[in-house]
Amino acid sequence: MGKRTLLAFSLSLLVIIIYNYYLAQKYPRQVPRHEEVVAQKTEAVPSPTSNVSKTQESVAPSKISAKGQAKEVLVETDLLKISITSSGARIKSCKLKNYPEKNIALKDIQAKIFQIEQSLNGASEEKAEFLKREKEKLELLARRIENDPESAELVSLAAELDDDYAPTVIFPGNEQISTQINTVSYSFSKDKLLLDKNSPQGSIKFTFRDPQGRTIEKTYSFSNSNYIIGLKLKFSGWQEADAPEDKILFYCGPDVGLPQIQAGRRMQAYLGPVTLFDNGKQKWVAKESYERNEENISVERENAPGKVIWTGLVNKYFLTAAIPGKAADSVVIEKNRFGEQKAALKFTWENKETLKVNLYMGPKKETRLKEAGVSLEKSIDYGFFSPIARFIYLSLVFFSKWTGNFGWAIVLLCIATKIVFYPLTHRSFESMQKMQQQMKSIQPEMDALREKYKDNPQKLNKELMDFYRKRGINPLASCQSGCLPLVLQMPVFFALYVVLYNSIELRGAPFFGWIVDLSAKDPYYVLPVLMGISMFVQQKLTGMGAAGGAQQEQAKMMSVMFPILLTWIFASLPSGVVLYWFTFNTVTSLQQLLIKNKSKALATA
Repeated sequence: MGKRTLLAFSLSLLVIIIYNYYLAQKYPRQVPRHEEVVAQKTEAVPSPTSNVSKTQESVAPSKISAKGQAKEVLVETDLLKISITSSGARIKSCKLKNYPEKNIALKDIQAKIFQIEQSLNGASEEKAEFLKREKEKLELLARRIENDPESAELVSLAAELDDDYAPTVIFPGNEQISTQINTVSYSFSKDKLLLDKNSPQGSIKFTFRDPQGRTIEKTYSFSNSNYIIGLKLKFSGWQEADAPEDKILFYCGPDVGLPQIQAGRRMQAYLGPVTLFDNGKQKWVAKESYERNEENISVERENAPGKVIWTGLVNKYFLTAAIPGKAADSVVIEKNRFGEQKAALKFTWENKETLKVNLYMGPKKETRLKEAGVSLEKSIDYGFFSPIARFIYLSLVFFSKWTGNFGWAIVLLCIATKIVFYPLTHRSFESMQKMQQQMKSIQPEMDALREKYKDNPQKLNKELMDFYRKRGINPLASCQSGCLPLVLQMPVFFALYVVLYNSIELRGAPFFGWIVDLSAKDPYYVLPVLMGISMFVQQKLTGMGAAGGAQQEQAKMMSVMFPILLTWIFASLPSGVVLYWFTFNTVTSLQQLLIKNKSKALATA
């Protein structure tokens, strides 16, 4: 029965791998060309649609769309390539030069599209609408990668599909004015700005004047050395009647950057709004959590007494944040029926005011986030074991500077971790080895007791306990010596996993050979298989399944099934995580082998 179960499990695993990675490629989805999609889009300008508010009915709609003959202003620095549309003077494209998208395989996108098309068959109307939206995003993502694989685009797929670009300014209660100031054509001071080391700073002014003589000036300022974009909005000729609720909203979103193509549901990193509040005594980052099937919402978040330091949107690797020059009253969070989210700073409107907001559009890299000087690094969430995780992260960065390769940095980090815990694990392995030798020496007598009392389990347990007591053996000693060191290491393991899974330094970082991206799964599953083999070897060295008795067959079965199960789990994890566990198992096996040889030498001496 055990062999049949193992065979069935192995065949099932093989079928899953073949289906997911070969069948989808056999029926590749031809992604529509950009020209075809543009030709299908209507030229009509849709009117903004209101969101259902949980806290107030007067929250203005934030979806701003304008399609037409808008011009684009180009900005390029050593870090960014930005396109600002004259329609509303909004950021249409923000590409990060040092974070290419070329490592996202088009075959993975096509496989996702294929799966969506299969799911559309028989789907309900509501579900079909959601799936079609996801399909449109994936097709757009494929076109992006084909057109420019060398840069990561921070403007979301949803924003491009709807021409709903940020930042937008909304006057709650005045939809007409809100639509106008975010969609009309602005004049601009220059159509191109190129920055480098010789010209490190620059700005572009956008101006709009309406028939009533009211004007808005949006001045963007840029730096060649960081990801911070300054924005100053100056209002002239505007009256209190233009803002019926005496409020103004400054929006980011919808969403930010790329979707997670390869991650499964359980492996999805948080994607959504984040806000840093400060009450004078402490600072804390608030994330959004929604009820199941909650959609079309608009909620206001505030922590009083306290102030909003910044708000924005994050995904696994990137952040778009709005940093107010003056204290914001609160934050407004929106989520539509497709799960696409926005975040807005809410200010009290003052006539003819100048509103200053800095934007951060870049990677969740600690050194870069600190440049803003407003604790943006708190957007990196390492969870419950954050202090340990931060130390591990700094160690990983240190080793990478030494080796010049994050793969070898992971190997060194693993070895360093083993060195730190060496006294505990060494004592544990020696104790386990001693216990195994003791149990082996008394195995014939234990087998005799089991045979004698095989029909009386209660009597057998009593006799075994008496037998252990007479021989001076503690059957729980192996658990105490073996499990305790493992329990003490678990916080480090969890913290390390979070760091490896979320560190942007691993995104697109090669190791060697076929491992071209440590943040992605191994395309050929070599590392997961090696990890499974190393786990099997490690268990053999610990003697799992070697002891005799009635449970020997089950123990042997587990020594085979457990590595196979872990191999299946690790097959979809980032290569950096698998590399760490493979190294950990290998070093642990070497340590066990040394202890085993030492015990043999002592026994024969």
